[in-house]
Amino acid sequence: KMSHSFNNDYLNIGEKEKTLQQVLNDFHSGRMQAFGGSCTFEKLEKVRNMQEALAVKHLKIDASKTGTLHDDAQSLEKFEEIMDDLCTLSGEIKKLHES
Repeated sequence: KMSHSFNNDYLNIGEKEKTLQQVLNDFHSGRMQAFGGSCTFEKLEKVRNMQEALAVKHLKIDASKTGTLHDDAQSLEKFEEIMDDLCTLSGEIKKLHES
């Protein structure tokens, strides 16, 4: 049987509200950063676009697949292309964490 517990400590609601308001203010001012100071939205968008392109390629290969991967040289070539793109994407994600 599952049970739920709730925080019924109403004494520090004002303090929690103040802390949450500060987090919101930090977010809106740009002081809150997930990956460090040099990570921009442009870099994040680049990674997202790379992820989307990789997913599209993968779906196209799956949709056009005529035989098994090992029997179809063209599919193998496309698979290798996807793996190269995946390595590139991985490198870009690592750069986000290094900044």
